[in-house]
Amino acid sequence: MKIAGRKASKLIKHFIAPAAVLLIIVLVFFRNISPADIMANFLKIPAAYLIAFILLSLLGTVLRAWRYRILLSGKLAYKDVFLITLVRNFSVDLLPGRAAALGFYTWLAKKRGIALEEGAPSFVIAVFYDSMALVMMLGGLLFFLETEISHWPFYVGMAIILLLSILVIFFSDRFFRFLLKGNALRRLHLARITGTLGGINDYLQAHSKNSERLKIFAISFALRICKYLYNFILFEGILHLGTGLKNFSLFSFGLAATELTALLPIQGPAGFGTWELAFSFVFTTLQIPVANIKEAGIVIHITSQAWEYSIGLLALAYLAFSGSARKAAAIRPGAAGQPTSPDPNRSQ
Repeated sequence: MKIAGRKASKLIKHFIAPAAVLLIIVLVFFRNISPADIMANFLKIPAAYLIAFILLSLLGTVLRAWRYRILLSGKLAYKDVFLITLVRNFSVDLLPGRAAALGFYTWLAKKRGIALEEGAPSFVIAVFYDSMALVMMLGGLLFFLETEISHWPFYVGMAIILLLSILVIFFSDRFFRFLLKGNALRRLHLARITGTLGGINDYLQAHSKNSERLKIFAISFALRICKYLYNFILFEGILHLGTGLKNFSLFSFGLAATELTALLPIQGPAGFGTWELAFSFVFTTLQIPVANIKEAGIVIHITSQAWEYSIGLLALAYLAFSGSARKAAAIRPGAAGQPTSPDPNRSQ
């Protein structure tokens, strides 16, 4: 009965609830938008912009795979890490909190010979590098942000994220020792994550060279700029507001706020619905001077997801096929180059 209850709970949480959320959002907030409106906005994007989006997206994957390979101590061939990263890219929004991406990443890394104790922490640590790089990027763009909204909430939020990321990456030993000390986590009802924190700490202690940390941060910073640029290209391709730093800054803060929907315990399937609603709310609050901001959010999300799912599923199929082929080769007689029968010319 308990197993059946758990299955029913997962079914509701991961499928029924997200579908209900998407339906409610569409009926309440997007009922006046038709497929023809979405297509009309998509057709506004020049072909050159779409090509630039694809090329920058691939560059971002190259950078992300390079970073993962460093985090995994070079134990995987770059081709394998690149393909795994393509799978990670499309699966990141499948479940809240990037749980699906973590599952795919660790499963595929394990199939390629990486222990769970190293694969999972490397993925989690990458999130902190991303957060630190994003804060540094937004900190520079804050000088170009022109909005009537007070900048103090941005300062406070970025300071908290930056401090936490620095503590985890550069002062992990003291930070995790403090968290794991005594019964602090138990009193906060977080005792079940003690083992996870210990694993992350062990991983960080094994990767404690500052030269490696700074290299990973530099790659993460380039990756953040790349990601926000290729999404900004779609944004500009639809709205044609101008490509200056003022508009890029405004877009970057808006997109960063929109992506916080990934932390919601329940969201639409693959993020659809909740992402568009947040995008519309955030960019309306930032007073973007356009009437079709809802359609722009939908087009940006659909276009980016369609690209990532297309190339990501191809990568997943290749990884699955190549894994099956390797297994078949391993059990096939004579696959390792050994003779299948005694050589009559070989002396006994």
